[in-house]
Amino acid sequence: MGLSKPSLLFVLVLFAVLASEKSVAVQARFLSSAQQRYANVFATLGLVCKCCDGPKGECTSSWTNSCPKIKCLPWKQNYQ
Repeated sequence: MGLSKPSLLFVLVLFAVLASEKSVAVQARFLSSAQQRYANVFATLGLVCKCCDGPKGECTSSWTNSCPKIKCLPWKQNYQ
């Protein structure tokens, strides 16, 4: 090959820097509520998901923030 060791080292360092910058850009993206998206996907499979983190354990079928108590049951089952 026609590359000397210092040239090869420079190319490898340049490649490493460019590769690391791309991964930082991917990590900086905005994440939407994944739980709500999963609930929508589960609904297509016949499951009903609700967030049950209300003051007295009340459940709602939609939420904007993360939910610590998600309940997903088949739509035919009595949902309480």
